[in-house]
Amino acid sequence: MRDGVAHATDWIAIIFNPSMPYRLTHMLIASGLTVAFLVAGLSAYRWLKGDRSPAVPAALKTGVWLAALLIPVQIFVGDLHGLNTLEHQPQKIAAMEGNWETGPNVPFLPFAWPDEAARRNHYEIAIPNGASLILKHSADGVVPGLNDYIGNHPPVKPLFFGFRIMVGMGLAMLALSWLGAFLLLRRGSLPPLVARLFVLMSFSGWIATLAGWYVTEIGRQPWLVTGVLTTAQAASNVPAPMIGISLAAYLLVYAALLTAYIGALFYLARKAVGATPASKAYPFVPVAAE
Repeated sequence: MRDGVAHATDWIAIIFNPSMPYRLTHMLIASGLTVAFLVAGLSAYRWLKGDRSPAVPAALKTGVWLAALLIPVQIFVGDLHGLNTLEHQPQKIAAMEGNWETGPNVPFLPFAWPDEAARRNHYEIAIPNGASLILKHSADGVVPGLNDYIGNHPPVKPLFFGFRIMVGMGLAMLALSWLGAFLLLRRGSLPPLVARLFVLMSFSGWIATLAGWYVTEIGRQPWLVTGVLTTAQAASNVPAPMIGISLAAYLLVYAALLTAYIGALFYLARKAVGATPASKAYPFVPVAAE
């Protein structure tokens, strides 16, 4: 900082910061999972609608197997990323866990309602020692608490729930991809119910990735550059209503484009039904009969 202005002094250190290898790997695998579930979901949708072209079972198997192989790797990399975050951003981890007091034997909370005003949680559902086991790989591992960082930690609720959306979606992706891979391996087909679940999970990777980025960006608060520059210091003098209008316009455009994208995907999938001549129909049956 010089005269209240942040200046970059080492771009190599900025780019190759301690979290970069973990974050890059985590994001690349997330992109692969997003594509895998999208391909599997659209392929299952096409088959359920009667498309018997050779591309459908090939794409379905590719998506299912790619997802089944990538998701355990993603969980492992996510664990490493969490340990790195614990080292460099302990207050972020405390908010993700909804943990207020530093100490050992900290439970994992699948659900709670964090109350920043009261500095406590309501309606806790707890797994004993869970957070200590996840973050320290030991039941008596010490996990940081938010009360050690009063005035210097991110908003708790967005991180707490964003993290659980990401993890919950990841576990659902693990269960469905492994079930699909098992059924394809043992039966060579998917029951209609499982195929419909893949359709339902077509955009699960996108949801998990978006939740993860919410955790990342909100989790750095109140810092823009940790220990150097706060968000408040970097805020411009643009009036709040102007920023609100710009944000609302951006969100509307984003929602319109996303709706058009999803609509186009399923429109093209429906249009493909019946487009392949019967003589070229693929004999493999990726979805079992009712």
